Amino acid sequence: MSLNVVHKRIAPSATDTVTNTTSETAFVKTLSFPAQVFRVGDKVVGRARATIVDANSTDTFAFKVYLGPTASPTTGLLLVDSTAYDAADNDVVSLDFDFEVTAIGAGSTASFTGGGLSYRDAQTAVSKTRSFAKATDAQVSTFADLVIAVTCTQSVQSTGNIARLDQLDCLIFPANPSE
Repeated sequence: MSLNVVHKRIAPSATDTVTNTTSETAFVKTLSFPAQVFRVGDKVVGRARATIVDANSTDTFAFKVYLGPTASPTTGLLLVDSTAYDAADNDVVSLDFDFEVTAIGAGSTASFTGGGLSYRDAQTAVSKTRSFAKATDAQVSTFADLVIAVTCTQSVQSTGNIARLDQLDCLIFPANPSE
């Protein structure tokens, strides 16, 4: 018996923006995973892409991607983050991530192994890499609904700082049922 690869993605929205704040703020659009959907051996590969619509002066923008509970995703596992970019208008930041489910269960029992990298357009190298092995978190339970969410933190509170989430998608490769 073979299981299908699943593709999940958001429908981008011109209004899904983070602006005028120095607090880490989640974009509205997330990828949802219902309780008990993950099995040991499932692999998730994904990408988030944000555009700096407007950048005030030399203010910086930093992005993160989390796997966490629906109500508060930033309390969950950090999958990938970027450096703080001194961005220009219309710069694009991409964050690639992957993880494997290594154990299922309640918070601090479910575990994941993976990593990610981030980069900005016009750069010649990856800006930041992240790797984690057998990561657990008290807030991440495979018995509860989970989401993958993207956040933005801006260095200065200014109406001239606007970031928009343009892509968030992933492929879920199911565990081999014969293993």
